[in-house]
Amino acid sequence: MKKTIFIYGFKGYIAQSRIAKQILRTPVLCFEYNSSLTQTIEEIAKDLDKFIIKNTESKETVNLIGISAGGIIAEYYSKFENSKKINKIATVCSPLNGTYITKFYSKNLKGLKQLSKDSKLLNKIKSKRLGKNKIINFYCPFDILVPGKSGKGENPRTIWNFFHFTIQEDKQIFKKIKRFFEE
Repeated sequence: MKKTIFIYGFKGYIAQSRIAKQILRTPVLCFEYNSSLTQTIEEIAKDLDKFIIKNTESKETVNLIGISAGGIIAEYYSKFENSKKINKIATVCSPLNGTYITKFYSKNLKGLKQLSKDSKLLNKIKSKRLGKNKIINFYCPFDILVPGKSGKGENPRTIWNFFHFTIQEDKQIFKKIKRFFEE
């Protein structure tokens, strides 16, 4: 299996990639960024591009796993930044259709504000499709931060882990991601 880049979400950190590394049993690199989302998603995607280029051979492709806001970064990168470097991507409980949580944070968090319902960024991401062989999306209709169909994206699979803060620890999700990456 190809190298995998793990992208944690808002207020996430490197240790959250532990279960992904354990289940995938392939090189899993964690993209570290300012998860307070003070930068725009576009700026973070450019940093992700530098990270991937630094950690791969010129023609090598990688798989991406994006947790929560990390899924938005992964999708944006795959669709608008450098699609040639991507084999497959998996998004998990990502607010692809927006989240109400943005209302409770400072406007200085540029990337977080872009996760508001009907933002220009989310509409841009939804305007381009990757195809079901390239992307898989896991969402929970009862997720406390990304409720209903807010997390439903391209090639969706319903999960029942509604406690958003523990999704990176869900071994069953990572087993499903592993199967998708191996197809």
